Amino acid sequence: MKKIILLLTVFTMVFTSCEPLEDIYSELDAQKKDGIVGDITRTLSDDDYSELSLSSGDFKSEEDAKLMLPAFLTSEYPALGVSYNADGSIKKASSAAITYKLFSPIKFETYTVSAADYSNLGVTSLNHSGNFNDFFDAKFPSEAKGTVVDLTYQTKPTIIDYTLTDDDFDLVGNGRFDNFDIRVGRNEETIEVRRTKIQTILLNNFPNAEDGSKYNVTYAVYDGSAGTLEMLVKQQKNEPNASLTTDYTLTDADFTLVGNGRFKNFDIRQGRAEETIEARRAKIEMILLNNNPTTATGDLYNVTYAVWEGFASTRVMLVEFNGTGYDIFSTTSYELYTFALEEATTRFTLTDKWAAPITFTSSEYVIMGQRFPNFSDTDEAIYNIGIYLRTLYPFATPDTFVAVEYNYYNSGVSQRNVNYVFDGSVWNAVPSVIDTVLQFGHNGTTWVPDNTIKYTLTNADYTLVGNGSYGNFDVRAGKDEETVESRRVKINTILLANFPQYGVDQKFSVSYNVWKPGDDVFVMNLIHDGTEYILQ
Repeated sequence: MKKIILLLTVFTMVFTSCEPLEDIYSELDAQKKDGIVGDITRTLSDDDYSELSLSSGDFKSEEDAKLMLPAFLTSEYPALGVSYNADGSIKKASSAAITYKLFSPIKFETYTVSAADYSNLGVTSLNHSGNFNDFFDAKFPSEAKGTVVDLTYQTKPTIIDYTLTDDDFDLVGNGRFDNFDIRVGRNEETIEVRRTKIQTILLNNFPNAEDGSKYNVTYAVYDGSAGTLEMLVKQQKNEPNASLTTDYTLTDADFTLVGNGRFKNFDIRQGRAEETIEARRAKIEMILLNNNPTTATGDLYNVTYAVWEGFASTRVMLVEFNGTGYDIFSTTSYELYTFALEEATTRFTLTDKWAAPITFTSSEYVIMGQRFPNFSDTDEAIYNIGIYLRTLYPFATPDTFVAVEYNYYNSGVSQRNVNYVFDGSVWNAVPSVIDTVLQFGHNGTTWVPDNTIKYTLTNADYTLVGNGSYGNFDVRAGKDEETVESRRVKINTILLANFPQYGVDQKFSVSYNVWKPGDDVFVMNLIHDGTEYILQ
């Protein structure tokens, strides 16, 4: 009988209701039901990573964590959700703070400074630490410590200042007056003659100069009165043309020709006739002009000659015929150089400021127990470098951060970078896998990444906005905090004062005491719009 009555009731509703059934169902769906609200704090375990099919035991990026963890949380906490206000908006939401392992290798960037970058900085080149840090502050303002940037930029060349000495002038046959005579018709009138003699001096004084070295040479001159001039030169490599080169060894007759027949050598001891290279060149020139009257301009002679330097030995001089005589030809020469900015690429790392990473010399690798200037085992490199840093920084304070680059051998040498932090007694390498926290909030349907901070006002907060007497907001009709907006303004003041470190898009869910009359607790959800906290 009850079943019959119930069916009749339903049929009566169908035929007498003014609203279609689909409208009724929509209204029922709109009446959202409160779920259980809870706050979860969890650190993922090895089993959790297995459940997430992460055999490596870590996430490769924060984005991966954001994509994979919502389904995991739904599976683990199916009962958690949100509670609703009467208007259907979310009143309280469940939250989850998940600590997980994130693969965080050193970040590498490659960048070439543009014309616009130079213009913005008001410079045309980058030349010192101030320039570089101004650039990085503008272009890479938010990088994490240890970030590596391979930077290509324009810079002023390194130029070595050098002033010719009396010994230098002696070396090239100008020792009597220790200057170059540049008067018309004199030996050093032309800049090319001076360049050749300066080249001889630099080759003698700096035999191991790096390729491309540049010198600004100051030298004494005489043009009717004493003075000085400067010459910019740059070292370069010049390989002789083998097809134009003839090997030749001076004979007894050759030594006799130039007055050295008695001992058949050149005496290069200090103070002797052939001490200087120029004296020897002049005599070799005399010999070659005598022996080879038909030599063509540009022909080379690689001349081996006997010398006495307290004992018998030999020397070699490569000379080139210039049309009238023979100039010393060196595979390294110093040519006239015009100042110009140069392109350079340097690796910078961020510690307290941007600078080149620490690197090691060959002798330092030996100190760290290596036979060659490299490591071939990563674990050994990290361990040994950590110990050696105690020698380099004996007075380091806790939390000191340094960036290191070392040579690594594996079928060839490459460079690897590692960062270290001092804990007060030990230098620890910054791990490539770090623990980090990602916060989620429930939106009524699923879990979403969320930065909402749940906060309950304190007595100090109420005092800050003039409500310290009762420690609440009076929301009765006609009272100061009757409207939601009046409460938002005061809560905004509190949040800005308590949390100045946060900015745009930061969310807060604030619980606060009210009197209506009777005590109650309300919740206000806000988000920072870049200036203040507004209602979500």
